[in-house]
Order: sequence, then C-alpha cells, then structure tokens
Amino acid sequence: MVPLNKNRGTIRWLIFALGIIIAILAIVEGEVFKAIFSFLLGMIVGFLLDCLGVAKLKLWYYTKQPFLSKSYFGIVIPAWGVFSMALNFLWDKIPFSQIATFSLITVFLFSLHEIPNLKTQSWKYSVSMKVVIAGWIPLVYGIRVIFLLLSSIF
Repeated sequence: MVPLNKNRGTIRWLIFALGIIIAILAIVEGEVFKAIFSFLLGMIVGFLLDCLGVAKLKLWYYTKQPFLSKSYFGIVIPAWGVFSMALNFLWDKIPFSQIATFSLITVFLFSLHEIPNLKTQSWKYSVSMKVVIAGWIPLVYGIRVIFLLLSSIF
C-alpha cells in the first residue's frame, strides 16, 4: 500500500479556495469583468515569468508539475491567474495608502504561497531566500502596474 502524503495538494487547495472566494466576491460586487481580466492577465504574465525564471534563468523549478507539462498548464498557470486576481481585487479594497496596501498584499500573498511551500516543496529555488523575498517586490508591483495600464485601455 502506498503511504498517503498529507501535504499533497495543500497549496493547490489554498489557491483554489482563494480563487473561489474572490470569484464569489467579484460576482457579489459586480466586478466579474475585472476578475476575469485579472485572472487572464495573471496566467499570461505568470507563463512569461516562468519562461524567464524557470526555463531561461533557472531561478526556480516546479517539483510536481514540470515546466510545460499538462499538469503545469492545469495547475500552475491557473494559480498564476488566481494570484493576479487576488492581488488586483484586494488592492482596490484596502483603504490605505499605496505603500501600505502594497506592503499588506505582498506580505499576505507571500505568506499564502511561500510558507506552505516550505513544507510541501511544490517549487524549489536555486537562489537564496533573500533574493526570493526581494523578487516579490517587482512581482507584485509589476502585475499591478500591468493590470492598471491594460485596464485603462479596455
């Protein structure tokens, strides 16, 4: 009998639950287009980031969903969409200054993704944790800026 891995899918289920919660909130608040747009943007930006960070620079890799595999496209890419949706939906709901909002969202999303990953090892880094933490600054800010720029067009 194969032993059950209690950690299997932990991050997957957290991200899935977050996506469902944000989708429900978007429906209730009449912001479905914004949520869908942000989700699609996140999938595209996430894929481009993985092309650079995973394939080209080898900064991290996915242990359970190899890059460009079916499971990568079925799990990792939608998770990038939920990440963007959470970031942009929450940003507009937090009534603080831009710096405070940025800080809160970055800490929240970092904690939601990186803390469970310490145990599950769904992805591994080839750089120090200092570099990972520093990388979250342009990650969060970049996705927000791209969202705002494209939102003004559409």
